[in-house]
Amino acid sequence: MVSVLEFLAELVGSSIRLGIIFATEVVLNDPLSAISFLIGAVLTGFSVLFFGYLVVGAAGEFLGSLMPSPGRTPPPRE
Repeated sequence: MVSVLEFLAELVGSSIRLGIIFATEVVLNDPLSAISFLIGAVLTGFSVLFFGYLVVGAAGEFLGSLMPSPGRTPPPRE
């Protein structure tokens, strides 16, 4: 079974190898492939960051509603 540390090490190593292959083989041979690769990377990265931001906000909203607000009391009823 693969541990989390081994998984992260392989992920980082694969990302570095991808960058090297992209820089040495793709960019030098076919600029249109490089442009489409970069556009795909930007779109994917933006989507991951945006939805990650939404998930963190939703989790914060959920956890914030479970915990009382320190130092604040509800307004008096009239």
